[in-house]
Amino acid sequence: MVLIVDDDGNDECSSLPMSQQEEWSDVVPIPQDDGKNPVCPILYTDEYREMTDYFRAVMAAGEVSQRAFELTGRVIDANAAHYTAWVYRKKLILDLGLDISEELSWVSDISGRHIKNYQLWHHRGALLALLLDPKDVEHESQDQRVQNPAIRNELQFVGEVIDNDSKNFHAWSHRQLVVRSYGIWDQEMAYVETQINQDVRNNSAWNQRYFVLTANQSADEFVLSEDVADREIGYAVEKIKLAPNNESPWSYVIGLLTRHAPGMLYERLLPRISELAADKDYALAVSSTPFYWSALVDIYEEQAKALSVDERGDVEAFAREACDSLAEKYDPIRAKYWEYRKQALQTTAN
Repeated sequence: MVLIVDDDGNDECSSLPMSQQEEWSDVVPIPQDDGKNPVCPILYTDEYREMTDYFRAVMAAGEVSQRAFELTGRVIDANAAHYTAWVYRKKLILDLGLDISEELSWVSDISGRHIKNYQLWHHRGALLALLLDPKDVEHESQDQRVQNPAIRNELQFVGEVIDNDSKNFHAWSHRQLVVRSYGIWDQEMAYVETQINQDVRNNSAWNQRYFVLTANQSADEFVLSEDVADREIGYAVEKIKLAPNNESPWSYVIGLLTRHAPGMLYERLLPRISELAADKDYALAVSSTPFYWSALVDIYEEQAKALSVDERGDVEAFAREACDSLAEKYDPIRAKYWEYRKQALQTTAN
């Protein structure tokens, strides 16, 4: 008995192998060619081997038919990493003029079994572009765009996936595709804040915040204004207060400023975290986390770059002291790394 998953994602059983089904009697299957003496042949099941043999024959003939389309679904559900089956399935959708919305529903139905499959997410992104050309909504406001059924449904789908697995790389990457393609940046920032509020340690949400803030621009294109920098510093500091030993907000604010406004590291951020480390309510928690001391190293190192060689002495000394604190007390497992950072500072000083 052969287990088959139909195009709606439902399990069906056929008592006959494909070679004995009338529907496929006109097709001569093409076996996989592993060479005369394969070193390590894959032990496919008989059902899967037969299925792919027929798929190769259909594809070799360039067949455009409903049965070929349904066969791609069976192959994909048996092996979602079968890239060629996904490619041929998309070709058939276009050639047969099939309903894109129905195909998205099918992808949703099988996604629970293949939620971290690259090909599934790539296919979904391609379908969305076919369903709604970004040029068709570029004249609309962001509020209008997010109300478009195609965009709204896609955000809902990927949102549900993230709710089930808040650090699913594929889902976040797909969400970036949707946001970037349709320019819905404002709506996405509100979503990101909700995710961070739910889990301040969700580094994926922090990464998404950076993506939205910079609107996916390069370091040369994006200009970080003082107002926005102050806002982001304040936001990060407030989240640090909630969990000082959480690396995410430290990495976010250090990375943001280092890349787009290095001067603000020591002009704006240093006073804020120094104040936090001196606050009796947070002093112990902040001063005992390696991320605080690591931030000091990065800040002082950046500040030294802005000074002449003769003026760097004190600042680099502060950075070296922070390296010692990390190597000896707060992050000894990476002592060699902090010794390297310290030596690099000494090299710069010389």
